[in-house]
This record gives sequence, structure tokens and C-alpha cells, in this order.
Amino acid sequence: MSSKSSITSASLLARIRHDDRDENAWREFVKRYGPRIYDWCRIRRLSPPDAEDVTQDVLVRLAKHLGAFEYDPSATFRGWLRRVAENAIADFFRTRRRAPVTDGVTSSQASLDSVEAQQDLQERLNSGFDLELLDLAKARVRSRTDENRWLAWELTAVEQISGEEVSERLQMKLPTVYSNRSKIQKMISDEVKLLDGLAPADALSQS
Repeated sequence: MSSKSSITSASLLARIRHDDRDENAWREFVKRYGPRIYDWCRIRRLSPPDAEDVTQDVLVRLAKHLGAFEYDPSATFRGWLRRVAENAIADFFRTRRRAPVTDGVTSSQASLDSVEAQQDLQERLNSGFDLELLDLAKARVRSRTDENRWLAWELTAVEQISGEEVSERLQMKLPTVYSNRSKIQKMISDEVKLLDGLAPADALSQS
């Protein structure tokens, strides 16, 4: 796999933007962002069926905006992701305002259609955007890291396996296991900071 393809595939939203028929990406997309939107709907006092409908609607609009959204060379990657979501959310609320209002409209439905509600939903999606940056950062670091060094970090930092067990499994001295974990963690942290300041096209380009 080329460096460019590995970096692009690391960003879930970018994968959908490049190929909206990527079923694996769609499943991960729904898994990552769906619960945040659903919880927001329930907090706004929507019933479970209504919350599911709104969640699906927002997810579809968010995905559609990925394909139509134009890169802004002056924007950061994080800013680009948030702008895509803001456009989709604004579109969703505009559609709600255009829908006929019936006598049976509830206070929860009214509270959903507000500036406060839009801002609240945006905040709930922010952590998802941070995961996009982290996925990209990890892909970049992994592409230039020895496999054993990467495994030492992944097994200890992600899978929470003891350093002693990792040392035995990888046939690596224990101090080296911990040294690799620390170095890889710092590389990922530095990469996140770098990506956060890049324009979207640069963040997804070949390193």
C-alpha cells in the first residue's frame, strides 16, 4: 500500500468523500458519529423512534456534504471537518423550518429547531473530528516506523498489555519496549499538532 493510500484510508470522512459506496467506511462512520447524534436527540427529548430518524437524516446530510464541499486552502483539516458538519447541520435545520407545522408540534421538537441545538450538536461531533486527526497521525507515524517498534507501542498503549508480556512476545528488552512506547507516543502527538495546522488537501496528500 502506498503512503498516500494508507493516509487517505485512515481518515473515515475522507474515505466516504472519495467513495460513497465504501460499505466498511459507512459502517464505521455510523458507529463513530451515530451515537453522538442519537444521544443529542434524546437530550432534546425526542422519542427513540424520532431520535433514530433524525440521526439517520443528519448522517446522510453530513455524508452528502463531504462530496460537495470545496477545500478552503486557508482552512485547517480540523476546520474543514467542522465546516462540513456545520453545513450539513444547517441544511437539516433549514429543512425542518420549511416543513409544515402542525398543531401537534411538541416542545421537544421546538427546542430541536434552535441555534442552541445546532451548537450543541456541533460540540458533540467535535470529539469525532479529533479521532479523524488521531487516525491520520497514527497512519503517518506507522508508515515510517519499524513494525516491531509500532507493535511495542500498540500492544502496551492501546491493548494495555504489560511491558513484560510484550517484551517476551516481541523478543525485545523491557527498557526498549518502554522506550519505543514513549517515542511513538510523542511522534503521534507531534503529528496531530502538525496536521491540526495543515490545510485539508495537504493533510490528505502524500507525505
